[in-house]
Amino acid sequence: MKKVTMFIGLNDQNTKKQEISTIEAYKMVQNVCAEAFGGSTIFSGKGTYTHENGEMVFEDTLICIVYTEDLEGVKKAATTIKTVLNQESIAIEVVESNSFFF
Repeated sequence: MKKVTMFIGLNDQNTKKQEISTIEAYKMVQNVCAEAFGGSTIFSGKGTYTHENGEMVFEDTLICIVYTEDLEGVKKAATTIKTVLNQESIAIEVVESNSFFF
């Protein structure tokens, strides 16, 4: 099974500031991941990001972990999240994991 971690910054890509509250963004990500994967673990952090134009920003970030083999489903979920939160990109880490649900 693969452990997939998505790092989702919350600043809007156009205004470079947070337009959607952290709680609303959390609910949206939670719903997308529940539908796509049956569940997830989500927590918050602080991130730094450099936009394509070279501007560096510091932003609240949601860190979402799912366990799946469906990497196309991960891309689809990430695309939905990017669109709704107006993100330039989402960092996705995929690690082979020796894990199981008990």
